Amino acid sequence: MLTISSTIDRRFQLSGEEFLSEYVNKSKPVIISGVSQNWDAFTKWSLPYFQAIAPGLQIYAKHFHKGKIEIENFTFQEYADILEEYEQGKNQNQPPYCHDLPLFSLIPALVKDVQPFALDYLPKWYTYQWWSYCQFFIGASNSLTPLHFDCLLTNNLFFQIVGCKQFTLFLSEDSKYCYRYDWRWFKVDPEHPDLEQHPLYKNATPIKVMVNPGDILYMPPGTLHHVRSFDTSISFNIDWHTQHSVLQGLAAGLKGMPVKNVYYNFLLALGLIFKVPPRLVFRFYKSYLNYVS
Repeated sequence: MLTISSTIDRRFQLSGEEFLSEYVNKSKPVIISGVSQNWDAFTKWSLPYFQAIAPGLQIYAKHFHKGKIEIENFTFQEYADILEEYEQGKNQNQPPYCHDLPLFSLIPALVKDVQPFALDYLPKWYTYQWWSYCQFFIGASNSLTPLHFDCLLTNNLFFQIVGCKQFTLFLSEDSKYCYRYDWRWFKVDPEHPDLEQHPLYKNATPIKVMVNPGDILYMPPGTLHHVRSFDTSISFNIDWHTQHSVLQGLAAGLKGMPVKNVYYNFLLALGLIFKVPPRLVFRFYKSYLNYVS
């Protein structure tokens, strides 16, 4: 078992200016509290709440099996029933994980539950219909996302609403110790590392952090993360670029980034660098929300 020898800052009511200068510009992760605690989402959001709003909504959920992703389709009602049976012990099989779902776009009424949103953490270009760039994560206790980094090498703001999650993070320079495959996935299991099979992992520095309801986790571009849910959980994130990170994302096309990913980074570069309005860019970018899933 490797010793955890690194931590990240926890900051209360971090201002947008401090966030940019102390964390984004330094590619430094941080957990922020005290910013979203007054959102209606913390008193409203639950599986029964989503069921009541949109019981027939068609959604998808994922099984992660040894480097392969299998997708199943459900109505929200069907998925909620599966999670309820699992949590009550009626079904021992781990349910699939509702992962990367653009729920704000599917149920726009949910946007009002997360006001005021932390727009001062984002570049101004993203403030136009920012919710369009968000993805949701809804799942049972023990849901797992294997070790990976975000496929466009974006910045990531992760908002925990219901339940607790443990993130195991690795800064991008540790990726060489984690045995990458398929561009953004890694063979190492930080919960049960096999040093015989992956001997270089002994040089990595995992950072384990608990993310609780009301916490916002910031992960810089290229941060590896492995995520374990301890409870039934509802979260969402927004992936976003700065001018600097989008140029790094484009340059990654020379280092193995898939051509389609480079295309989406090119679209974001048109907006962030050449000031093409977001409403024009998003017409072409919105297919990314299905592609990443």
